[in-house]
Amino acid sequence: MYHFDTFAASAEKAPIGCVPEGDDQPGTGQAGTGQAGNAQPAKVDAAPVKPTVVIIEPRQLVRECLSRCLAAAIPDHEIVTYASIDAWDRAGIGHRDGDMVVLYYDPREAVRSGSSREAALLSRLGPGANVVLLCDSEDPGEIIARLNEGARGYIPTNVSLKVAIEAMRLVRAGGVFVPASCLLQRHEDAASADPRSQFTPRQAAVLERLRKGKANKIIAFDLDMKESTVKVHVRNIMRRLGVTNRTEVVVRTFDLK
Repeated sequence: MYHFDTFAASAEKAPIGCVPEGDDQPGTGQAGTGQAGNAQPAKVDAAPVKPTVVIIEPRQLVRECLSRCLAAAIPDHEIVTYASIDAWDRAGIGHRDGDMVVLYYDPREAVRSGSSREAALLSRLGPGANVVLLCDSEDPGEIIARLNEGARGYIPTNVSLKVAIEAMRLVRAGGVFVPASCLLQRHEDAASADPRSQFTPRQAAVLERLRKGKANKIIAFDLDMKESTVKVHVRNIMRRLGVTNRTEVVVRTFDLK
């Protein structure tokens, strides 16, 4: 009886399942007096937004191939594709600094429609926007016109994929890409526009005096050469200009400075 009373008294003082005050209590988050329910979740920084490459290309096969190639070549960019400028506008994703727009441009369509949506787009995006045009044409005049409107790159579709991707990387880095064929053609056009570029220095000197109306004998004296040599130069000049007499030579070269 004694032992039972002693056990009962002890049970009243320390109920089963209790832990003495001051000991760690599980689930409280703090020793003794922890606040289990008030713990705040740790803040997680949002992932940085990737710059975007917007591909606007009406041909689905070209669009999908270019998208996959660019995704592999520049993985730090998000690649999105649209079949037209209107489709891009409807998506409403806009354009941020650092984004790049790769746009298929058809000059024949621009002529047929009588307006250039591409020029309107370049104007809307503003100067400095990374806009690269893909085009089937290599006409130097067309290329210069689009660059003057604000395009940062003009890629003919007959270049290799490697060249196209490197051109886009150049534009992303702040450069401007112009195909070498355009520069070469401009040089050739400039040369052909000036008839004097077809002649040797001595022929050019003879031509200059022909334009002033000097006779062969005077030209020979001025240039310290034989008159027969002057006549040979005159014949070569006429043949290259496609004319038959001295008067036509003067007329053909009238606008030369």
